Amino acid sequence: MINKKILTTLIFIIINVPGTLFNLKAYEDYESLDRVVAVVEKSVVTKNELEKAINVILLKLRKAERDAPSRDVLIKEVLDRLIEKKLIIQYAEMIGIKVESQYLDSVVSNIAKKNNLTLDELRVKIESEGLPFNEFKEGISYELLLNQVKDREIAARINISDFEIENTMKNKKSRAPSEFKISHILLKKESGNKVGEEKLNKVLNQLKTDSFSNVAVNFSQGPMASNGGNLGWKKIVDLPELFSEAINGMNIGDISKPLISGNGIHILRLDDAKNSDKGQKKIISEQYNIQQILIKINEINNEDNIKKRMGNIKNQIVEGLTFSEAAAKFSEDISSSEGGSLGWVDKSAMLPNYKSAVESSELGKVSGPFPTEVGWVLLFISDKRNKDITDESNKLAVRLELVQKKTKIKYKDWLNSLKSQVHIEILLNE
Repeated sequence: MINKKILTTLIFIIINVPGTLFNLKAYEDYESLDRVVAVVEKSVVTKNELEKAINVILLKLRKAERDAPSRDVLIKEVLDRLIEKKLIIQYAEMIGIKVESQYLDSVVSNIAKKNNLTLDELRVKIESEGLPFNEFKEGISYELLLNQVKDREIAARINISDFEIENTMKNKKSRAPSEFKISHILLKKESGNKVGEEKLNKVLNQLKTDSFSNVAVNFSQGPMASNGGNLGWKKIVDLPELFSEAINGMNIGDISKPLISGNGIHILRLDDAKNSDKGQKKIISEQYNIQQILIKINEINNEDNIKKRMGNIKNQIVEGLTFSEAAAKFSEDISSSEGGSLGWVDKSAMLPNYKSAVESSELGKVSGPFPTEVGWVLLFISDKRNKDITDESNKLAVRLELVQKKTKIKYKDWLNSLKSQVHIEILLNE
């Protein structure tokens, strides 16, 4: 039977991130009569939704060569996730959280860039797998929405002390070497896109009686096979995630279990580990001291109206109104109470269009208006600097890690509390 934790993760990915699904054309001929199987306050889950999600799970498990759980278990897990999704969407609407279309487009564009694709190429790739591009975007939009809800309702209420951060950093440094000496065996896929079980068993048995380097020379198809599979010293950040996850749980001298990847099966040996004497490379931040006036696009404010409004505000500033006074009076951002001041902002933390607007602005002058992911902005950049933020960056990374861990723990209780306050009715057997 499949591990329940793996099943739950798989269901979450399939329901919430359509881009990871298999070809859905197989479901075009699904003609059973649709009906409601669950009521979630103001929304419903239909039988077609449930069956479609279940069938996708089964196909995914079949391709991964995993045993499927009983249908009752599968129905419960999938229905729970669908109910959760409906509930989160309704809750986000109630508290005024939504994903702006410009922000969503920016995130999707960044996904394309990270995969070395243009937006059109990403669209073609997604749709070639049988998934309409708008459904892919809807999945991304839900992820962003869920993260916003978690940030606002849970993460914002979590306090992380400086002691926790320092203690975590010390523990990480003491137990986590920064460099590893690794040996590697690769068994490539052959006929049927699989690695021969007989060959794998032969290698595993040979490792019990012979040295790793000899087995690598005799069997490995990796790039360093002739050198006994020795990959030399590698930083953890330079290793594939599949390798780094395995290495982090190993002691010196340990041999990993077979690790399955797209090109075959990998077996690793941890030969040695050490902390780098060179220290961490400094992180230099390009920062801007920013004040902004933000006007958001909505049903009432279209782009033409916003441009005219921004032009009027800019004229008032030229005629003597200070930028701070204008921001307090006109800006639709929370920073308006601080005269539009965002303080020092790291360039790397800016969204692409916003970053372009900042880079186009002149120091000491009111610039814009610019269209950005968060709305139209007028900017006043008072100063610019390069700052060593290595220590701050490390502490921030640890703080975010701790917040994420605590958020994950608290989310289940928060969700159960939310469920207890709304009407949820299961109609599966009716």
